[in-house]
Amino acid sequence: MYEEVVEALQKAFDIMPEGVDLSKGGLGELAMAHALGHTLVAGDKGADAVDEDGKLYEYKVSTTNQFNFNHGARRTTWEENQATIERHFEGIEGAWVGHREGMNIVETAYVPTTILLPALLLHFRNTKGGQLTKNYRLKQFKELNE
Repeated sequence: MYEEVVEALQKAFDIMPEGVDLSKGGLGELAMAHALGHTLVAGDKGADAVDEDGKLYEYKVSTTNQFNFNHGARRTTWEENQATIERHFEGIEGAWVGHREGMNIVETAYVPTTILLPALLLHFRNTKGGQLTKNYRLKQFKELNE
């Protein structure tokens, strides 16, 4: 029943660049990099892609218009939480979010780190909960630039 799909996916894995992982959002990252003309960065920590000028980017790709910026469990102090979030964005130019239908990115939004990081820090400083997770919808993410 799944033979044709599994064989097609195996062909994709056979030609996949080394270090590109299709688990944990990898399909979306691959689609986004293709749409933006970027190159994926190996590994699952830090930046997801780099452009032709060497600028690094975070990607969030969704089929459901939910874009989660997750920085793990809260630490004991605000200073520890702040340092964790700031460390994640070191060297990252900004974040791209993309709505995906199949392997097509149908809508994108970009927010530079200079705007996104302060917004995330403000959100996390003023909220409680065990996890440092901020969810955006595409429209809300775009509005950060206004």
